[in-house]
Formats: sequence, C-alpha cells, structure tokens
Amino acid sequence: MDSRAEVGAIDARALLTQAEKGASLWSDAGRRLAKNRLAVAGVVVLACVFVFAAIGPFASPYSYDGQDRENRFAPPSGAHWFGTDNLGRDLLVRTMVGGRVSLMVGLAATAVSLVIGVLYGATAGFVGGRLDQAMMRVVDVLYTLPFTIFAIILVTYSGQSIVLVFVAIGAVEWLTMARIVRGQIMSLREKEFVDAAVVMGLSRRRILLRHLIPNALGPIIVFVTLTVPRVMLLEAFLSYLGLGVQAPMSSWGSLIREGTLAMEEYPWLLIFPSLALSLTLFSLNFLGDGLRDALDPRSSKD
Repeated sequence: MDSRAEVGAIDARALLTQAEKGASLWSDAGRRLAKNRLAVAGVVVLACVFVFAAIGPFASPYSYDGQDRENRFAPPSGAHWFGTDNLGRDLLVRTMVGGRVSLMVGLAATAVSLVIGVLYGATAGFVGGRLDQAMMRVVDVLYTLPFTIFAIILVTYSGQSIVLVFVAIGAVEWLTMARIVRGQIMSLREKEFVDAAVVMGLSRRRILLRHLIPNALGPIIVFVTLTVPRVMLLEAFLSYLGLGVQAPMSSWGSLIREGTLAMEEYPWLLIFPSLALSLTLFSLNFLGDGLRDALDPRSSKD
C-alpha cells in the first residue's frame, strides 16, 4: 500500500508540474499548424519541389544545356517526360535546374530583405524619437518609388548575373519588413523584461539583439513565408522581360517566357514550368497563412 501511495504521489506531482509548465508558444503553434490541412499539404509539396530541384538533375541522363537538334520540339514521351525545347534540350531537367535558380533567388533575396528590414525597423522602433521619425520618412519616400522599375534599373545597370538579380530584388523588398518589425519592437520595448534588462545594465545592442528581436520572430517568420513567393514572382517577371537569368541557364520565369513564344504549337513548353511555379507559390502562401493562424494567440480556442 505504501509503495502504491508513493507511486500515486509521484504521478500526481508529475502531472502538476506538467500542468504548471503548460505549452510553450512554439509547441502550441506547431500543434495548431499540424491541424491545418492546407498548410501541411503546402509543406509536403514544398518538400517534393526541393527534392525535385536539388536531386532531380543528378538522376537525369540529360544535362540542362545538352542539345539534340534532331529532336527539336519533341512532345512528352517516355524518352523526354516533359518534351524538348527549340534546341532539343530536355525540358524536364531544365525545369529542375530552373527550380534551383528560382528557389535560390527567392530565398536569397528574402534573406537580404530580412537582414536589412529587421535591423532597420528594430533600430527605429527601439531608439524612437527623432531618429525613428527620420528613418521612417526615408521608408515613406522609398515607398513612393515604383519597385519593379527600380529593380529593372538595378539589374540593367549592374549586370544580369544571378547574384545581382537577388541583391537587386532584396534591395527593394525590405520596406514592409522594416515597418512590421518597427511596430513589434515599439510594443515590446514597454514590457517588464526590457525594464529588467536595463536595470541589469545590459547595453542597448544586447537588449535589441538578444531580447527584443527574438520575441518578434513570430510575425517575421510569417512575413518571410509570404515574401518568398512575391520575390519569385518578381524574378519570373524580370526573366520574362529578358532581364533575369540568361541562357543557357534557366529559371522558371525564363522557361515561361520561352514557352509563351511557342505555346500555340508546343503548349508543353509553357504548361510544365507554369505548373511548377504555380504549385510552389500556392504552397508557400498556404504555409504562410497557416503560420499566421498558428502564431496568433487569438486563434487558439482551447
């Protein structure tokens, strides 16, 4: 009886400890995200797209720039699942390689805008006062510029390499990120943990980097998932205008451009790259919506 009573007491203490700890924000958000079928489907599709783009070209017997002029404009078949283009190049492997480029541009340009926007917005929101006003007026002025035309000018005068493409896109995509981070930091700087950090003598830089920015990660992560598809669309638009990735390298945007030139006679040149880009964009948007709902405490009903 004594041993049973001891076991019961241990179990009760364990349950009490677990109840006191509760669920953390991230574990609770992960649980709500797992219940969102569209977000989960988006994650699965994105994983397949990454595998398709990263590993697929190594499994293909064709190279992305290998030409077979005797099989120009060949329709989809067992030899060429997606058909061939005007130079006899296998469209499947070019779509895989184009996925690498489009995803790399999307992620890299988003990373550039993330770094600039987070540091700029966090500094403005934390310091406040005249510096905040001056920094936000700069953002307002930049907002009045036509972003697409600005990106076109940067790409045209800086060259058309892949690196310059994502730097140019990232340089015009950080403004909204800066505003979001500024608003989050302004609400967080009045919290008690910031006052405690100031009393402990921590520097402003450490308070900002170690305490404020990590507590604003939720909205930042959500906005990142929504920025990647927007950046990929901008890259596709630049490639469609002939200002993006140059031949023989391909991106989904450049493949779509080539497909539109011959879509009436050879529709597969447009269909497959468009499907790959559309699936990726839809999946990213579903994931972003799911993360937004999961990280919003007001969406919790339990």
